Amino acid sequence: MELLLLIAMLVLNFVISWANASYCGRYWTESKNEGGWFRAYIVCGYIMAICGFTMVYSYVALLIAPVVMQAFEVEQELIVYFVDLAANLTYLVIVFPILSTGLFIWFRGMQITWENRTVGNMVATGWNTYAQIHNTISAMRNVPSAFGKVVEALLGGKKKKKGEEVMVILAILLVILAVLGGYFTASAIMKKADREYDAYAILRRRANV
Repeated sequence: MELLLLIAMLVLNFVISWANASYCGRYWTESKNEGGWFRAYIVCGYIMAICGFTMVYSYVALLIAPVVMQAFEVEQELIVYFVDLAANLTYLVIVFPILSTGLFIWFRGMQITWENRTVGNMVATGWNTYAQIHNTISAMRNVPSAFGKVVEALLGGKKKKKGEEVMVILAILLVILAVLGGYFTASAIMKKADREYDAYAILRRRANV
């Protein structure tokens, strides 16, 4: 049951990240030309999409990696050490960009809703408010512990057990690959949407001439 809930959460996060990247792509060129608040808003959405894909890829890797390690007869204690470290590293890498961009998106959404009080804007702002409060409280609870564990694993003075050095390298590699995967996925979706929307806009302008 827990596995099914996790898979459902990952699928939902992937869909939301795809939608974010696609939306940002539609207005990417326009935001470059306009600049200002609008450009910052689109860039924040793009960063949020990268973080979302990064989280999905890292969790998928953390579901698969223990199975592969067990096939190679890696000790269970080392597998737990690897999963815990990789999960904490991933969390620390994405939590601060999510909080900072989320705060900007929330603030901008409040401005838009105040200027144009539609049901859609109010619902979006309500959701963004909930998400920002939830993410902030979660960070306050989890960042100190995650940071302490990562610092101890990477910089701790005590001698590591046999095999832990390899697990540290693998955890770092997993996070790097997840971040790269998130970046390239979000960028590909954004650029495709940018091209398609620009082409549609040109055709629409020609049709109105």
